[in-house]
Amino acid sequence: MKILCAGDGFGKGHIWKMWPQLLEEVLDNCKVDNVSQVGAGNEYIMNATIDACTKNKYDFVIVQWAQSDRLDIINKNQGGLVQKILDDNVHRTKFMNINLAKRLWWLSSSSKIDFVNNYHDNYITQNQHCLRTIHQIKYVELFLKSKNIEFVFISTPSLDFMHLDEHKILDFNVWAFHEKYKGMEDYAKKYPEYKAYKDPAKYKQPQTKIHKQFVKDVICSKIPKDNEEN
Repeated sequence: MKILCAGDGFGKGHIWKMWPQLLEEVLDNCKVDNVSQVGAGNEYIMNATIDACTKNKYDFVIVQWAQSDRLDIINKNQGGLVQKILDDNVHRTKFMNINLAKRLWWLSSSSKIDFVNNYHDNYITQNQHCLRTIHQIKYVELFLKSKNIEFVFISTPSLDFMHLDEHKILDFNVWAFHEKYKGMEDYAKKYPEYKAYKDPAKYKQPQTKIHKQFVKDVICSKIPKDNEEN
């Protein structure tokens, strides 16, 4: 079984093994492609999923969605953006400057530079972020269904768009939760070793043990049974 995994830093595996890297241990005869990236927002996750599925054939796709207010920017050095990125101590790394489909994306995540703050303060509201996320998720849902690719959606945070009526356009039968509308971050909080620092410079994703149990408790419920480990 060939599986595509897409998501944010909760799937990248840049600190320790995370859920995409653990699938091959939990499932038999499984090969994984992983396009998760640190700091990725839902616009990038949408584009990365569609790009991968256009170029390759997959038996199953797992998409882990991020919080709605992350900002993904195609970097053409508009407004001297390159220097502004270099001035950001947290978000200037190789993990957040990603080539995808011949475009350079900056995954700004929780960046506090003026360029990003001004966008959030002056040009977009949280509800618009949420509305965009709903439409991005729906687009990927319809795309995968049109390709007859089996898939499941999970989330890093608990879903932050449920207050909008537009969430009703989503097919929640294709989602997997440990509790209704709750994300992996909420799941991890029951483990005392998981410390969710608010400071982005200190923040760490859940440890490997937590990811592996999440795979078994949540993700495997949506994967065809004959591919699960005995």
